[in-house]
Amino acid sequence: MTLFQAVALGIAQGVTEFLPISSDGHLWVVYRAFGDTPDLTFEIFLHFATLLVLIVYFRRDLAHLLASLLPANRGRRTERRLLGLIAVGTFVSGAIALLMGNAVEAANASAVLVALGFLLTACLMFAAELLSARVTRIAEAGDLPLSRAILIGVLQALAVLPGVSRSGSTISAGMLSGLDRERAARFSFLLGIPIIALATAKDAFDVVTGTSALPSRGPALAGFAAALVAGYLAIWGLLGFLRRHRLYWFAAYTAVLGTAILVYETVVARG
Repeated sequence: MTLFQAVALGIAQGVTEFLPISSDGHLWVVYRAFGDTPDLTFEIFLHFATLLVLIVYFRRDLAHLLASLLPANRGRRTERRLLGLIAVGTFVSGAIALLMGNAVEAANASAVLVALGFLLTACLMFAAELLSARVTRIAEAGDLPLSRAILIGVLQALAVLPGVSRSGSTISAGMLSGLDRERAARFSFLLGIPIIALATAKDAFDVVTGTSALPSRGPALAGFAAALVAGYLAIWGLLGFLRRHRLYWFAAYTAVLGTAILVYETVVARG
């Protein structure tokens, strides 16, 4: 892998991990453009970079939530409940993702399934914008009913499939659960921290136990740095965007991309 390819993949990961347009799907597209196959060990560095971005960007939120666990702060029930909902959502996502292991491998090998993943992401965001106005508003994520946190966890699990956006599916589920766009996005990112950490730890364990080999240092560091910068800017930009605009822009983009891949694979590539 060249430094240029590593930086391109890093930017793709950093931007699309947080914008609701699917990081796995875009990495698949970039690898395909380079005529290469996915390098899962290299992607450990990309995932760690996006995890670090989340921790740094939401450091105050995380500190506030963790401080609520102290005995002196036992009255901060909303923050404690939010931590519980994040734990439940993470457990649900992790359990389903483990059960979907074989399906993920098959999806990564099929351009048609990647395209359908993008189209599913588009449908979720269109549905969220069309239907969320009919849902009773919930002021804070910590006030979400347990059943809705479980639903958000289920939709987060679907993001193991390429083309299905983790942020897109969870923001949509949050909006359909009663949160406004910005609060749904913030809950989506907080919910993403433990699941991304678990996925990164699993990949790192495979390297440590010798089932995978580390990539070259130069490309790994270049990809890490690119994902770090791009990811931070993507979160900052998305939260500002959602204060003024709807998800239709991202839904339209993923719908067009999914359709283009589907047409290419079913018409052009097969002659």
